[in-house]
Amino acid sequence: MKTPTRPRSSLLACAVALGLIALAGCGGDKAAGGGPPGASGGGRPGAGGFGGGPPTQAAAVPVETAPVVRRDISSYIETNGTLEAENEVDIIARVSAPITELGTEEGRAVRKGQVVARLEQDELRARLDVSKVALEEAKLAHERARKLNEQQLISVEQFEQARNRFDTARAELEGNQIQLDYTVVKAPFDGLIVARYVDYAQQVAVNTPLFRISDFDPLLCPIRVPERELPLLELGQDAYVVVEAWGDRRFDAKVLRISPVVDAATGTIKVTLEVASEGKLRPGMFARAYLKTASRPDALVIPKAALSLESIGDTVYVAADAKAVRREVSLGFQEGDSVEILDGLAEGEEVVVIGQDGLSDGTPIQILDAAGAPVAAAPEGADSGGASGSGAPGAPSAGGATNARDWGGGQGMQRMDLSKATPEQLERLKQTMRERGLSEEEIEERLKAMRERQQGGGGS
Repeated sequence: MKTPTRPRSSLLACAVALGLIALAGCGGDKAAGGGPPGASGGGRPGAGGFGGGPPTQAAAVPVETAPVVRRDISSYIETNGTLEAENEVDIIARVSAPITELGTEEGRAVRKGQVVARLEQDELRARLDVSKVALEEAKLAHERARKLNEQQLISVEQFEQARNRFDTARAELEGNQIQLDYTVVKAPFDGLIVARYVDYAQQVAVNTPLFRISDFDPLLCPIRVPERELPLLELGQDAYVVVEAWGDRRFDAKVLRISPVVDAATGTIKVTLEVASEGKLRPGMFARAYLKTASRPDALVIPKAALSLESIGDTVYVAADAKAVRREVSLGFQEGDSVEILDGLAEGEEVVVIGQDGLSDGTPIQILDAAGAPVAAAPEGADSGGASGSGAPGAPSAGGATNARDWGGGQGMQRMDLSKATPEQLERLKQTMRERGLSEEEIEERLKAMRERQQGGGGS
């Protein structure tokens, strides 16, 4: 089951409301004496309502859970950058002439040497023909001068003049041939035409851009890494990037270049990643880059969404005996939407990933699947002496399997009382929420909801 990074508050709010209405209705029937003899609590048959019957059962909070699993997890340096093409240039006109043919269009792939445009050749062909005639005349004059020079019938100076005229005519012919060749515009390398700047029959001058060509594979992603991370960097280091257009899909990358200097203004090092575009990435895309620094095999991993945002320390809620059991955990590597657990959980336990806001130790819960259907029965009533009922937080569970050890009731276990919190504690709580991906507006809304619950007696 894929778990979102943030609680689906609207879905669970509706589910909670429906659960409370249904359970309140059931409680009313029993209080009126409609329940069967021997109802929960051992009350007298027929006793109900205000006549000393059993207390009204607690409403089960609908939640979704995910198992604690073992898998490999890695540590990453997370940053961002913009994708760039390593080879991207404008194809320009080398001669002045009208365009007579456009051989490609925007979005088309071209090969190196492929003709992308042709310019009018008539004037340049005429110049070439004139230079051919001039070269032939200069060649004949040079040959006559050579023979006369051998017979010492002309001076050395006259012979050298004839030879220079021949060399000049030959150079002019070669220059005109080059100019004529420039009328056939070719792609300089394999790539994709990303822009066409001109139209058919348009008169273009020398150095007028005709097309822009870009090589999309591989792409480059320059990123900035804090200088304290320099010992963790090396050429060829594995990385990956994620772009908004393709959701959570990862595109493999490697460290291509590491700048030899540190930017004194920002205290960062420029690192260039080479990214495999797979025909899907484009230059200019904003990318989240993840540079792998270490890996840990066979680690305990949970979704990051399971971490409570209302506790001072790192805590989660474990589903045990249809109740929420608060656990303090120690975190290790964080990778995307997953986080490593170093201590506090065991493989196979179910942690609450949606609906944990407002939970307390011992709160009855109803586990739902991704479609919102119940997957486990809710408790018939609150158990005052069970694993995590009204007893002290951290008491052992009834069966001793899920909460066999004393997880402690220290500061890290307790939900913060905002009315008594110091500015330092409040800022730490806000920072935790920021690290979980909440915006400042979402943080303020969450703190407001916490205050309202605590003022209404909903605190832990």
